This record gives sequence, structure tokens and C-alpha cells, in this order.
Amino acid sequence: MTGLDCILVPLDGSERAEAALDWAYALPAQRVRLLRVCPEEPPDTQAAQYLEEVAARFRPPGRTIETRIAYGGPAESIVEDAADADLIVMSSQGAGGGGRLLFGSVADRVARHAPAPTLLLRASHHPVATQPVRRIVAALDRSLAAERALPLATLLARELEVPIHLVSVSDKITSRAERDSEQRPRDHSAPRDEAPDTYLGRMAASLEALDLSASTEVRSGPAAVEVMATLGSGDLLIITTHGQGAARRWQIGNVAEKLLRQAAAPVLLVRADTP
Repeated sequence: MTGLDCILVPLDGSERAEAALDWAYALPAQRVRLLRVCPEEPPDTQAAQYLEEVAARFRPPGRTIETRIAYGGPAESIVEDAADADLIVMSSQGAGGGGRLLFGSVADRVARHAPAPTLLLRASHHPVATQPVRRIVAALDRSLAAERALPLATLLARELEVPIHLVSVSDKITSRAERDSEQRPRDHSAPRDEAPDTYLGRMAASLEALDLSASTEVRSGPAAVEVMATLGSGDLLIITTHGQGAARRWQIGNVAEKLLRQAAAPVLLVRADTP
């Protein structure tokens, strides 16, 4: 990955959705596309006027701002429009007192099916504040799938001139489903007898060879809790998730969903099963 050409920002006319604009402004890209999905044709003149007004307010220097109106279901339209996007930046809407991300919600479905990585911003209860990115945190579980997050982490770290922090969690308390999953073949890139700190050290060395600053941290305990414990002000968390595949450690609806609704940082989901 050599650079971000297009960032897609879906908008629905709410301040909650517009919170994504600040993050799109802060991230490097040549183009930013503002998308409004309408339920049906004919063209909605109010939607077009709204996008033009937002575009007039949102003018990152040196970038092209595009506006587009799509028709149909929100999730399906966003996924279709993301065909030529390098990154989707959108707000998620919680439900209920706990702010739980709805399984099957627009944000969830986009993250599962979109061809581009999705940066999800919690904008309901306890929203994630917009601030300059000071560090990229990548969660790795010693699998090739998790390592699919590294090219984007590398790109963002280089463009934003920030370090990368690699974290691995050893979850000693596993559910029956997780134990069964561990017995099935996995796409490990690391030898089974390679210690987590050795593995992370090897990954960090590969990043440092690219003139990037990298640090590592190995923790033990529940995965979501321990990943959140590593996060600080100005962090951006990158993890991989399987869109339509079998249950995995970082699958949205499990660890990723906990991070989305509780982490004190935006969460960037990279689908590990895309080419």
C-alpha cells in the first residue's frame, strides 16, 4: 500500500455522522467523497444541497472534495460506493443504555462487507473525542490474518509521522467455542513455539527496517480488556476482522465489538479476507 487516494465519508444529515469529518480531515488522502444515501428516487434536492453545504465547510487543503447521492439501503449503498475507496470513515450509533453496537446495524454491516477498511467512531454514549493521532496501535495474535493490518498501519504511521505500537494478548481464559477454534487449523505466521515477545520483536524489526519507530507490549488476560489497557490519548487502534468467515479472535461481534463500544480510541477495522 503506497498511499490513500480516496476516503469515503457516509453522512445522514446528523451531527453524529458529521463527527467523522474531523477524522477524515486529519488522515492523508487525495480525495474525500461525501456520500448521502436516500431511500428512493427521484433525486432529493435537499440531500444535494446538504452535501454542498457540508463540502463548503469541509475544505482540507490540497484535496479534492466529491459529493455523491446514492439510493437504496444505507449499508448496501455504502458498500457498493466503497468499491474504489481506500478507507471508510463513519460514526457508529449505539443502542440502549450500554451504547452497544447493534449487530446487523449499518456500521456493523459495512465493516463486515465493505472492500475497504472501515474506521468506526463511537458517537453515541461516551463518544471518542477527535484529536491529533499520536500513535498507531496494532493488535496482533501471531496470525497472518492479524498481520493484514500492518500495511495500513505502516502507511498511516509514515504519513502522520507517528510511531507504531504492537500489542499481543495471551488470553488464558477461553470459552468452549474458542478452545474448539484453537483445535482447527489456523493461518499462523509464527511457529507455535515462538514466544509472543520474540514474535512481536520480529514484527517491530521489520517496521524499523522501513525507518519507522516501533514498540511492543505483551499482555495476559481477556483480549478486549488488555488491548484497551494499552490505549492512551491520541491513539488509533487497528485490528483485523473476518467479514463473512468463520469465528475468529478479532471477529466483529466479539472482541472487536467490545473495543468499538468501550475503547478510548477510534477503531480501524481491516477485513483480513479481502484480496
